[in-house]
Amino acid sequence: MLTRYMGMTPRSQSYLFTFGLLLTLLGMALTDMWLPMVAGAFILTGLTVEAWIRVAHIIPMHEELRSLRKQVDQLQRNQRQFTDQE
Repeated sequence: MLTRYMGMTPRSQSYLFTFGLLLTLLGMALTDMWLPMVAGAFILTGLTVEAWIRVAHIIPMHEELRSLRKQVDQLQRNQRQFTDQE
């Protein structure tokens, strides 16, 4: 799911899905056609929740993992250099 919308930033997607959900809920409240909009509301709720979880948790976790991998690689290089010197 992380590569589905490459043309927008994850934060922009979050705002777009939240705005779409609010419009759907407003349309459900103000019109007599609320029943067909229920499916759209369920779909947009799922997309909104996924987008906000991605922005708040998944992307920072990937950045932290990338940083940790760099640190491990650096430590392994230092260890190899230290063992080669002995």
